[in-house]
Amino acid sequence: MSAGLVEREILVKNLDARPDRILSRKASDFPIPTGREEEWRYAPLARFGGLTTDAAPDVTIQFLARHESAVISRELTREDETTFKSLDRIGARAIENWKTGILIEIPANAEIASPIYVDVNTEKGLAFGHIVVRARENSKATLVIQYKGTGHAAVTLETQAASGAQLDLISLFDSARDAALVSEHELNIGKDALVRSLAVQLGGDVIRYTPRANFTQDHGQVEIYGGFLATNGQYIENRVLVDHNQSDCVSNVLFRGGGHGDKSHTVWVGDVLIREHATGTDTYEMNRNLLLDDGARADSVPNLEIETGDILRAGHASVTGRLDDDQLFYIQSRGIDAVTARRLVIEGFFADMFGEFKNPEVSALLAERLEETISMALKEQA
Repeated sequence: MSAGLVEREILVKNLDARPDRILSRKASDFPIPTGREEEWRYAPLARFGGLTTDAAPDVTIQFLARHESAVISRELTREDETTFKSLDRIGARAIENWKTGILIEIPANAEIASPIYVDVNTEKGLAFGHIVVRARENSKATLVIQYKGTGHAAVTLETQAASGAQLDLISLFDSARDAALVSEHELNIGKDALVRSLAVQLGGDVIRYTPRANFTQDHGQVEIYGGFLATNGQYIENRVLVDHNQSDCVSNVLFRGGGHGDKSHTVWVGDVLIREHATGTDTYEMNRNLLLDDGARADSVPNLEIETGDILRAGHASVTGRLDDDQLFYIQSRGIDAVTARRLVIEGFFADMFGEFKNPEVSALLAERLEETISMALKEQA
């Protein structure tokens, strides 16, 4: 770590009774959550195991990379300089306690045709890991991170997208049904760079995902997408923060979620901060939720904090609804059975999101896993 790196900073200075929002690399800067805090009020803390406490890790995470020869990948060590700071205690615990990690570097001016794959394999126990992605100047690549396995794990990720870089970052959360997985992503976007992030959340017992976008220069662009389906008691939480701290930057956030089965619970909180000097900002965030039966619950909280009026656009929206009975009736009137009709409607709800990512290999992988999850959920209902 660089000696000049500030360990803690105030991200948002509140003027009312609320505590300041901070970024830190030290877990001691964050109290152990009780569930009364705003950022933890939805979370079933007992199901996070030792991630939120002072429990020591007892297993390690295995990282496996597959890619073209032009891409550089190697084990991350404590001697490597990292800039990651966390919004909460779990992320700070991961930075303090990770034992294994991986570094992925895309060389300057390189266009990587095939997707870069990184498998993140967890095992029963408590573990922390860290990923560093460096997309050098004018590079172009697609990175797919697949989270698999069991246990209680927190994996943090920092992305440095240099000037002119284009990076598609796809995260597939596909752990075992008894797993608790927490992942915080820090996306640092340089001048004229474009980072498109997509998180698809299907497996696990508990998932908490926190993507945070930060512009290091002006004229950057970020698109943050998410698709999640909670079934039969799963808890899936997404907390997005886009910090517009440079001028003439663009951000778009779109998350689509589904809930099915008794006590399935999804949470989406979207925060966009437009600072006083971030003139020319163009931003929009949207969350759509589809509840498939009476046992599912969805909470959706979009937020905008604007400190300047000199912007192009700033908006947000949230919609939560149930399956359209008329749509289902129309499909069934064409000779399609009820289960297939429901599956087609649900797949259509998510389909256009995957279409934003043009790599056919990745799109096919995501569509296949989504279809399997939907079919399993409807089969259990039947």
